[in-house]
Amino acid sequence: MSEFVGVLLPLPFNDVFDYKVETTDNVVLGSIVRVPWGREQQIGVVWKLGKSSDLDEKKIKPVAEVLNFPPLSDELRKFIGFVAAYNMAFLGLALKMAISAKGAFDGAKTTTLYTLSGKTLAEAKLKNSDARWRVIELLKHYPYTRAEIAAGAGVGQSVIKTMIDAGVLSPIIVENKKEYAEPQGDFYKVGLTAEQQAAADILVGKIGEGFSVTLLDGVTGSGKTEVYFEAVAKALDNGKQVVITVPEIALTSQWLSRFERRFGVKPACWHSGLGTRERADTWTAIAEGRAKVIVGARSALFLPYSDLGLIVIDESHDHSYKQEDGVNYQGRDMAVVRAKMENFPLILATATPDLETLNNVEEGKYDVVKLGSRYAGAELPSINIIDLKKDKPQKGEWGTSWLAPSLVAALKENLQKGEQSMLFLNRRGYAPLIICRDCGHRIQCPNCTAWLTEHRNSKSLVCHHCGHSVPIPKTCPECGSETGLTACGPGVERVAEEIRFRFPEARVKIISSDITSTLADVSDVIKEMEAGNVDILIGTQILAKGHHFPSLTLVGIVDADLGLMGSDLRATEQTYQLLSQVSGRAGRGEKKGTVYLQTLYPENAVLKALLSGNREEFLSLEKKTRRLLKLPPYGKLAAVIVSGNNREQTERVAAWLGQCAPNTDSITTLGPAQAPIYMLRGKYRYRLLLKTAKLIRIQEVLRNWLSRINIPNNVRVEVDIDPYSFM
Repeated sequence: MSEFVGVLLPLPFNDVFDYKVETTDNVVLGSIVRVPWGREQQIGVVWKLGKSSDLDEKKIKPVAEVLNFPPLSDELRKFIGFVAAYNMAFLGLALKMAISAKGAFDGAKTTTLYTLSGKTLAEAKLKNSDARWRVIELLKHYPYTRAEIAAGAGVGQSVIKTMIDAGVLSPIIVENKKEYAEPQGDFYKVGLTAEQQAAADILVGKIGEGFSVTLLDGVTGSGKTEVYFEAVAKALDNGKQVVITVPEIALTSQWLSRFERRFGVKPACWHSGLGTRERADTWTAIAEGRAKVIVGARSALFLPYSDLGLIVIDESHDHSYKQEDGVNYQGRDMAVVRAKMENFPLILATATPDLETLNNVEEGKYDVVKLGSRYAGAELPSINIIDLKKDKPQKGEWGTSWLAPSLVAALKENLQKGEQSMLFLNRRGYAPLIICRDCGHRIQCPNCTAWLTEHRNSKSLVCHHCGHSVPIPKTCPECGSETGLTACGPGVERVAEEIRFRFPEARVKIISSDITSTLADVSDVIKEMEAGNVDILIGTQILAKGHHFPSLTLVGIVDADLGLMGSDLRATEQTYQLLSQVSGRAGRGEKKGTVYLQTLYPENAVLKALLSGNREEFLSLEKKTRRLLKLPPYGKLAAVIVSGNNREQTERVAAWLGQCAPNTDSITTLGPAQAPIYMLRGKYRYRLLLKTAKLIRIQEVLRNWLSRINIPNNVRVEVDIDPYSFM
C-alpha cells in the first residue's frame, strides 16, 4: 500500500507537494528526493510525512528516487524555516540555499577503473604488441579509467576494449568521493603575544560550552586571524566541523596560505567561483562530515553540516554579508540564529564593529575580547587630512589631475625609497559619467535610470546595475558632435592613467571587480604585491578586505567624501569602516605607515575621528543620531519595493499600499516614492519604508498590511527586513 510524503521544492513556494512512496522504510523527514515536476524532475526534501492536500490519491505521482545522502537535520530544517519567516521569503527559496549543488545529485556516483587481472596475453590468446605492453606497463602501478589509459599509454579505445573482453584487464568500481585531508590543530603553533594569548584563551574556553557570541574587536594588523585560529584548532580537536565566512573577494590565496601554514592543509572552499564538479564534491563532503573546515562567503552558512561546532564571521562589519537577491537576509545575524539553534559558539572578528553588534555587547547579549596593539610591535599609521580647497590638484599634460600636490610629493618620495604605495578610490572604470559639452546630453542606460560608466580598458560604456554595455561612441548620440563628448569625474582607471603619466618608471597595478574579475585574478595581483613587484597599487573597496602587505607604507584615499553624503542611514558608519580598513593596510611591517585622505570637508565627523584615532567619539555621535531618529539598532526598519513593467499599474499598486499603510504612535510608514533608481533592468520601481519601535514584531505588521490588497501577477512586491540599500 502506498504512503504519502510532503516534499518541499527549491522554488518560490511556501507549501509542500504530495508524492507517494511504496514504503517509508528508507524515507524520513529531511530525506533528499528526486520527484517529477511537470515534464522535468526536481530535487526536493521530505518536509512532512503524510498527505497534505485534498488531491485524489490516484493523481499523486510517485517519488522517482530517494537519494543516498544524509537527510537534512531537524535543526537545519528549523533554521531554514526561521530564515524564510523572519525575512518574509518563500520557504522553497530558503531551502534552495541549502541544496545549491546540482552536480551532487545529477553526477555519476561511481567510476569504473581498470587494473591487471593477472591473466597474461598468451593465456588470453592475444598477440604481443607494443600498444598492449604499454597498457600493461601503465597499469602495473595504479588502476585508471579507460580515458586515462588511452591517454597515458597512447593507445586507442579498441586496444583497451580487446584487453577487457579477453579478461586481461579487470574492472574496479569506486565511489566518486573527493578526499579532503583533515586540518591538524597542532600542525604549526604560532607565537602569540601576551595580549593575543589572553584573547585566544577566552575564545578556546567557549568551545564545547554551548551557545555564545563573542566579538573579537582588534585594531587592523593586531593578528585577529591567528587568535581565532586557536579556537578553530580546539573545535577540530573536539571532532567538530568549523565554518569561517569572509567577504567573498577576500578569499584569496594569501588567506588560504595562512590557513595552510597553521593547519597543514588548505580548507574546503565555498563561493560563487567554484565549478559545478568542485561545488558538488564540496557539498557532498560537508554533508557526510568529511570536510572539517569550510571557508566561504555568506552562502556557506546554509550548508548541511553533519556536526557543526563553531562559526567565525571574519570582517563581520562588512556589508557584503547582507544579501539583496532572492532571499534578502543579513548573514551575520542568521549565523547567530544557527549557532543558537545548534548550541555552539560564534565569533565575530573585526576592527570596525557595526552599531548593531556593539549594542548587543552593551546589552550583555554578546561577549567582547579586545586587541589594542598591532602584532610584532608594528605602529598604527599616522593620518593626514588633505583639504582640496587649499591643496588643489594641478592640471598636467594628461589633463585634469585628481591628486593634490602634497599626495603626489609623498608618492614620489615613497617611490624613491623603494617602498610600496596604494591609492584607494571606490569607483570602478575610467569615469562615472560621459557628457556632451555641446548639447549637455548625458549617456544613460536604456534599462535603468543610471548613467553609463566609461571603461577605457574595454573601450565600452557599462551600466553597473544591469550590465548593459555599448562601445564608446565616437560622436554624441543626441547632437552628433564629434568633439563634445567628455569624461566627467575619476574612476580607478583614470587615476591609474595619471599615475602612469607622472611616474612612468613605476610598476602600477589595478584591483577592481571589472578588471580583476575573479578570485584568481585578485590573488595574482596580491602575490605580485607581496613579492615586491608592484610599486603603486590602485583599487576599489576590494583593497579593504584584510589583505596584508608588509612593505606597504603609504595609502592615499583619493576621495574620502565618496559615500558621506548618501541618504543611507549607515552611510557615515560604512564610510568610517571602509576608510579605517583601507588606512589599516599601511605600515603593517617594520616601517611605520602614513595615510593621506583627500577631502573637501575636513571638518566631517568621520574624518575627524580617523584623524584623532578616537573611534568611541565617532560611535557616540552615531548612536545619538540613531537613538533620536529611532533607527536600528534602536528601532526596526523594513523596505517594501514595488516593481513592474507597466508604469501605471506599478504606481497604482504602490499608491494602494500607501493608502492602507499602518501608522500609529509606534509605527510609521514613509512613501510611496519613486526609488532613487526609478527604472532598474527595465522595471519601474517604487519604495515604501516601514519604521517601528524595537519591541514591535515588524513581520506581523507587514503581513497584515500586505494582505489588505490584491497584487496583480505582473507586479512584484518585495520585502527587505532591515534594509542596507535604499536605491
